[in-house]
Amino acid sequence: MKNTLLLTLSLVVAALLPSTVFSQATLSIDPVYEGGTATFHIDNGVAKGVVVLFYSLAGTGPTTMPNGLSLDLSMPIGHLDAFQLSAQGQGGLGPLPVPNSMSVGTQVWVQGVHINIWGLPSLELTNMVPVTVEQMPPPRPDMVKIAGGTFDMGDHHNVGSSNERPVHSVTLDTFYMDQYEVTNQKFADYLNSAYAQGMVLVSSNVVYQVGGSGQALADTNASSSWSKISWSGSSFTAMAGYEFHPIVEVSWYGACHYANWRSNEDNFTPCYDEATWDCDFQADGYRLPTEAEWEYAARGGAHTPYYQYPWNLNDINSGDANYDFNIGTTVDVGNYAANGYGLYDISGNVWEWCHDWYDSSYYSNSPSSNPTGPTSGSLRVLRGGSWYSSALDLRSAARTGNHPVSRSTGLGLRLLTVRP
Repeated sequence: MKNTLLLTLSLVVAALLPSTVFSQATLSIDPVYEGGTATFHIDNGVAKGVVVLFYSLAGTGPTTMPNGLSLDLSMPIGHLDAFQLSAQGQGGLGPLPVPNSMSVGTQVWVQGVHINIWGLPSLELTNMVPVTVEQMPPPRPDMVKIAGGTFDMGDHHNVGSSNERPVHSVTLDTFYMDQYEVTNQKFADYLNSAYAQGMVLVSSNVVYQVGGSGQALADTNASSSWSKISWSGSSFTAMAGYEFHPIVEVSWYGACHYANWRSNEDNFTPCYDEATWDCDFQADGYRLPTEAEWEYAARGGAHTPYYQYPWNLNDINSGDANYDFNIGTTVDVGNYAANGYGLYDISGNVWEWCHDWYDSSYYSNSPSSNPTGPTSGSLRVLRGGSWYSSALDLRSAARTGNHPVSRSTGLGLRLLTVRP
């Protein structure tokens, strides 16, 4: 970050007509860690408007500039590069490296100037966001960092269905993903804790949510022979020999309920509203990956060229993953080689629930920055294929959907968080 006044914006502002009224763009900033990166988000802006971010290390203002614009920042004022919003009025800048001079405790105040250059030229200030540089937390056990970036999402080889096209550019922020699919042992630990807290109950050997929308979350082995979770009437147990197999027979709601429980255990803010199941993507807790995040992670950083499978090859055999009934059941997680990001079983073993509603034509109008899927639907996205899937289903680009209430032999999960 530079500590100089932005002359360029001054010239732009001076040329603009008096401000008109439009919905105010909202600025938010991911947590900033010493030696890490900073990512900025804008919502509620004018479609294809332009935003310039100003910052100050000297505290709040306001500071009135020669052209009459009053920033709520004290001199000296610096600036970041301008960026354009999407057709939905959303956008982002970053991740940008945090300068070495910004140590733990450094405070910086950030504010944006939102410029509408498409209609009657006008400008408006965003809210001001104070940020304090934090100490980088220690690495999370069994989670890997997926550095943000841009990739071309979809079927590059024209071997899949039309729902995998068109190939389109997507930019994502940094996130942290489970290295392994959630296992029976981890899920049994969650169920025991949730039961003790009165968060779940068991009826006809099916686990249900208490309160909220009362959804069925998972099966026990007394209700499905494929479930490896036993219910004694007072506690849950992962069956011997299956402790490290991935959980199956879990609904989309069960996956989200588990994510909220795990967030609370780590003193993070849960992402899901358990009545509506809306997701707060600004919360720092655990959630299911969007399908864009899932595909980006599955590709393991290999974008030149784009391969069909996560292990940087365009073919597959039984030594690469558990699929096509070659074993006939799930296996312990981590039995096969990891992809370029260190993720195990990202293809095969079990299908993995994603956050998004499924829409076969979504790629035709998907936002280019951090897409979160359609606003409604009847199916939720599944990715990765399972122990019984064909090779085509294990490709990084392959996508399908299932009803969120579904609990079947090949449905599992892994989680992510945006907080280190």
